[in-house]
Amino acid sequence: MELTEKEIQDEVVLMQQFRAGSEEAFTMIYRHLYQRVFWFARKFMEEAEDARDLTAEAFIQLWQQNHQLKDLNEVAAFLFVIVRNKCYNLLKHRQMKAGRKEELLRQLNEREQGDFLEEQVQLELVHRIYTEVNKLAPRMKEIFLLSYRDGLKPAEIATLLQIKAQTVTNQRVTAIRILQLALGKDFMLSFLLLVECGFLL
Repeated sequence: MELTEKEIQDEVVLMQQFRAGSEEAFTMIYRHLYQRVFWFARKFMEEAEDARDLTAEAFIQLWQQNHQLKDLNEVAAFLFVIVRNKCYNLLKHRQMKAGRKEELLRQLNEREQGDFLEEQVQLELVHRIYTEVNKLAPRMKEIFLLSYRDGLKPAEIATLLQIKAQTVTNQRVTAIRILQLALGKDFMLSFLLLVECGFLL
């Protein structure tokens, strides 16, 4: 997405403040990039808590290296590389030998920094989806997230929220329709791709 002139100027000021050690600038960067970095880590971590911990560690390391980075693209690349390495080290430490986990280790080990362009494009779509999800009615949003983010089945969601399973199904279908209208005709294909790739699970 191309930045406007004002956005470019704002980024220059933000990065100057960040390099100077401004906690406020760091907070703004954290809010801007956290969700994307977390969902990148979530692709490789079975437990959301692990992804959250590794993402937090990456941002701590970012703060410690704040003087070395020139712009937000470098910050994002730095975070993705750090999280990639942390995911690899954690999986390796746990000696995960199941076929899927070995494949994840192989993928992580083979990635180069240049490969993150594709990841960032997909993560930008995730960001767009969640921006629209946040506009849904509270109960519909809760059901959507429990279903597609946390991977719960309709019956499990119904039990958790003490509502009928059919209500859950209806709310999921309605949420998808609303998101499809908001994001355009290609939304369903992109959404299914993201679910299949594990971006929303």
